[in-house]
Order: sequence, then C-alpha cells, then structure tokens
Amino acid sequence: MLHARGYIGWMSYVERLRVPMWWWIVAVVLVASLALAVLAYVPTVQGIIVVALSCIAVGLMIHAYGSTSIRVADGALHVGRQSLEGRWIEDVEALDRAESTQVMSSGASTRDFLLTRPYIGELVRVKLNDAADPHPHWLVSSRNATQLAAALDTIKRSP
Repeated sequence: MLHARGYIGWMSYVERLRVPMWWWIVAVVLVASLALAVLAYVPTVQGIIVVALSCIAVGLMIHAYGSTSIRVADGALHVGRQSLEGRWIEDVEALDRAESTQVMSSGASTRDFLLTRPYIGELVRVKLNDAADPHPHWLVSSRNATQLAAALDTIKRSP
C-alpha cells in the first residue's frame, strides 16, 4: 500500500509534476533584478515591502504550478483536481517525446482534456469510451509514461 501526502488508501501509481530546478533559479534572478530596480528608485522600506511581496507571489505561483499530482488510486485516475474512473477508459497509450510533440502540435484536438507541462517531454493519451463526455481523450504529462500507462491498463480491466 503506497501513501501520498493527504491520502490513505490503495494506490498503484503516484507522481508529482514538479518544476525543474532551473525555473527556481530564473525566479530568483527575476526577483533579484526587480529588487535592484525597485530599491534604486523607491524609499527603502517601501522597496523592501514590494520586493518581499513579489518574492512571495513568484514563489507561490511556481510552487502551485509544480505541485500538480497524478495518481492511480482506488480504480480511478486522479489528475490534479479531475478524476476519471477506470470503467470509462477504453485505451491507454504512452507517447515518447517525438509522438508527444506531434500530438500537441499538428495532431492536436481542441476537444481533448489537457494536463500538460512544457518541461516534461512524455505524454499518456487516455481514450475514453463515454459518449456523453465532451473530451474524447485525456492527454497527461508524465515523467514515467510507460509506468502510468501500465497502471491505467490495470484499472481499465478491473470491474
């Protein structure tokens, strides 16, 4: 039995789509350049307040973007706040970097549900068998696309 933060139950796959370290480095450089510009022209106390608030805002945005989780638990795929029960999965396909690029460009459908991250090269395409769903596919970024696809194959076969 695997456990993720805030979740107790059976889980066959769990992944967090964290941002790469260089995003944090770029954020620090951004805030440092903002601090240099603001503190040069604004009184010190107000400048420190602006820089501190900017630092908090940038840090929270990057953390929120990079804290999205993917998990296959209790017969369902949970992607961020969305869930998909295994009974609605018709087919699962792990896509490598080249296939993912093609699917996200010329092979794109405006009806697909997307949870993708530009810093993750692989995707998993989940084809749905629910005619009432407006999304024929879910495209989900994953650093371990083959493992996620295997976990989804397991839940689509279970009753």
